[in-house]
Amino acid sequence: MILLLDWLAEEKVFFAAHNFDKKDAMRRGWSLLLILCSLSMAACAGTSTHGERNAPIASELDYLDRQKVELQACMGRFDGTQIERRENNVFLTIRSDALFEADSDRIQPATCPEIDIVADVVRKYPETSIVVDAHTDCIRSEEENLALSELQAWTIKKVLVDRGVPPRRVKARGWGESKPVASNATEAGRYLNRRVTIKLAPNQS
Repeated sequence: MILLLDWLAEEKVFFAAHNFDKKDAMRRGWSLLLILCSLSMAACAGTSTHGERNAPIASELDYLDRQKVELQACMGRFDGTQIERRENNVFLTIRSDALFEADSDRIQPATCPEIDIVADVVRKYPETSIVVDAHTDCIRSEEENLALSELQAWTIKKVLVDRGVPPRRVKARGWGESKPVASNATEAGRYLNRRVTIKLAPNQS
């Protein structure tokens, strides 16, 4: 565009130097204007095509990414919920304090919308398998923590199945205190360790 403007300036000097009359100048000016407009339109069309080519669209997302995007769109309003893609899996992590009553496998009524959303999304993707992993802190005995985490994992599985997810697609596992993500020496660390992770993975069967 800058080069074209420079060219037009040179043409103006050319008109003056060669004493073109107004009609000749107009004819030559209109020709140049048409060239300029054509080049500008072509440049705009190229920019538009380039933008469309680089814009992320849903049809280009792979099977797992589409589920991740849907979960993020629906669950962003819930505090403490994390959704991430790691290799060929999508992980949804929810704090157990938000899911269950204290030291219990009894799910809190306020949590139902979160589990409903997960069920709604995974029902639309029948080739996805679901693994529910529950974890605890280390306050109780190791045996009690393992039993509690197993009950919590099975509770989440039951809710998903009750919402229409086929039971064969959902696996429930309790890990007790064996897989901490933070130190159990502080309440903040124990809070992080009390969690449920729902893993979405391609169906291997």
